[in-house]
Amino acid sequence: MISTNSAEKSTNDWYLFEPTDDKSFTMRFINPEAGFASECMHSLRGAFSETNYIYGHAIRQCLLSALPTRFLSVGLGLGYCENLLAALMLQAKQKFYLESFEVDIRLRENFSNWIKGDSVHPDFERVYDQSLKSSAELCEVDFVKSKALLKNSPIEFRTLLDNETTFEKRFSCILFDAFSSKSTPELWTQEFLEKFFAKACEPKCVFATYACTGVLKRALKNSGFEIEIRPGFSSKRDSTFAVRH
Repeated sequence: MISTNSAEKSTNDWYLFEPTDDKSFTMRFINPEAGFASECMHSLRGAFSETNYIYGHAIRQCLLSALPTRFLSVGLGLGYCENLLAALMLQAKQKFYLESFEVDIRLRENFSNWIKGDSVHPDFERVYDQSLKSSAELCEVDFVKSKALLKNSPIEFRTLLDNETTFEKRFSCILFDAFSSKSTPELWTQEFLEKFFAKACEPKCVFATYACTGVLKRALKNSGFEIEIRPGFSSKRDSTFAVRH
């Protein structure tokens, strides 16, 4: 059972849930053959707090700028961005369109099934429920209505993101929460990023990520974005927010 006691962890044969300082949970993938677990998906200082600080800022800026509410999430993970988006859109009384990339089929299926009310592993159900309740409380909206908005909104769950990926729509807000350059180096090269921005972004677009690298900044600048270097969350030095007007 998941507990908010920081000394306790929930695990099975492929994942490890860890409580973070704001009582939300992050996750590591377990590799039993190699005998180790992956890096955490989120900061141990607060998975939900980090999501709100980095990606909530971008969603709010999209709304303040009255941009079309079409969102692209790169790295579904545990659905923190998706749940926060639903609560913020309910608060703003806005409909939205979302595409969310996640290469791991287990994460896609668990989150998709939870939205629909289908059977989900209890560990994941607790994390998703807690995430959405935290988002609803932050935005002062109803949890049940937030989940209904997720269920009834057009959301496309996509798999592999690479240089060959095509997009039928363009997006006004990019929530770039891909695993680190160590785990997914192909998503952090300048060549990939510039092609990605050209294919996926509306002429007017906001972009946010926890990362702040020279390659990323060059790709954004070459793609017409104005870059704002924000303090990173917790112990991280910097994060990146960018706007193309």
